[in-house]
Amino acid sequence: MQSVSIHKASELRPDVKSAVEQLLGRPIEADEEVSVIATPPQQPASSADRAVIARKLQRFLDQRAEKVRDVPDEEIDSAIDEAVAHVRHSRG
Repeated sequence: MQSVSIHKASELRPDVKSAVEQLLGRPIEADEEVSVIATPPQQPASSADRAVIARKLQRFLDQRAEKVRDVPDEEIDSAIDEAVAHVRHSRG
């Protein structure tokens, strides 16, 4: 059974295009693509599961912190700034 559907807006029937525009709350252009994804309902994690996940995340972050323990804060900040600048200037 298909759960993902992608179509060019220019190829949609007028009634389907209208329904998409109503859902989005804006007109769609002919060169846009429309994606529809159907997913099963998501169940929120229980409190116990969230606690386990939080502990695993904390262990992971502690391991990452241990690997850079001897790196000066200024060097870490500089690396983060460089990465952010790269991402900002790489986007089209």
